[in-house]
Amino acid sequence: MSTDTRREDQLIREAIRLLNDEYERGQDFNDSFDVDGPLRIGGFEFPQSKALFWLDKEAYYEAQQTWVSESLHQQHERCLQLIKVNAYNTPFRELADSIARQRVVPFVGAGISQTMEMPLWGAALRSLHDRIHKPNDPAISALIAQGRYLDAADALAKQSRILTDNFIQTTYRVQKVIGAVLLLPQVTHGCIVTTNFDDAIEQAFRLRDIVFDGYMHGSQQHNFFSRLVRGHRCLLKLHGDADDPQTYVLTKSQYIEAYEEPLNFQRPLPKALRQIYISNTLLFLGCSLEEDWTLDLFKTVKQQCEYEIPHHYAFLPTPYSPQKKQEKEAFLLELNIQPIWYPTDEHAYVEQLLALVIDVARNRISLETSVST
Repeated sequence: MSTDTRREDQLIREAIRLLNDEYERGQDFNDSFDVDGPLRIGGFEFPQSKALFWLDKEAYYEAQQTWVSESLHQQHERCLQLIKVNAYNTPFRELADSIARQRVVPFVGAGISQTMEMPLWGAALRSLHDRIHKPNDPAISALIAQGRYLDAADALAKQSRILTDNFIQTTYRVQKVIGAVLLLPQVTHGCIVTTNFDDAIEQAFRLRDIVFDGYMHGSQQHNFFSRLVRGHRCLLKLHGDADDPQTYVLTKSQYIEAYEEPLNFQRPLPKALRQIYISNTLLFLGCSLEEDWTLDLFKTVKQQCEYEIPHHYAFLPTPYSPQKKQEKEAFLLELNIQPIWYPTDEHAYVEQLLALVIDVARNRISLETSVST
């Protein structure tokens, strides 16, 4: 055999190997396509998907694309129906476009970490109250019941700063990252904002070998602003980091120190939030979006009329009262925050809606076609 012939044989074998690898990458589709059994030709049997791949690759990939589309439609059927019934097609499409253009900053609230057994603020304060006061102090119990969490935290911290700090350090420890937080690396290549003390976000990104270039814990900035304006990956933990009590912004006095009254936009936290609010598309996940210091800050920025505010979005549970829904929606729209309501107490929708908007942003599923069917 000549040298040229051997070289040609090697090239043919390599080409066949590469094509086999290409075929094997579609294993899920192949298994589905082959469900009716093999193709029989004489005394030989071939998987139908393999026969189609080798005889007509164009037809194979058309069939695969149809299968992918149908599979995604089934996977996202609940959310697609929600979008259709509530006429959310336009805002959802615009949100997906913002993700595709890498303009979205996730704003992650306590609801996201609740799936990892991290307590919401009310439950956390009640547990801390039980730890500091036995029996409970009626005045503090009343503050918690009224939702005056900053005042309650202030009162508890005044009773025992050591126990309060230790409670945060030991309570907000994520053992296993699950849920919507695992999807965040597919949503943003830039900044993330969170009200959570825990490190679920950092863990989710580490699973993909991604680290943050800059971060800010409470009012303590670590090269945050220089990274933020360059569009680098950075993390803003508004309430601080569980590992460092010096960063905590939990009590009313700590809020006043961090934000000042009236708001001082020269302070690091107000400055950072304003910059993010006017420069990016925020997506609120696991946030209640009741009136608080952050929303008051956004309201102040909007009323100053100094900036063109982009559209923001929020996945939110529908309030129990239609009047409450109407009032809250009007309040949020005034801040350029478009709520996308899901059924009351069905918080699994947050992860499902996030998965859908990622697939729409990547053009893996057509929102218009799916919603219109």
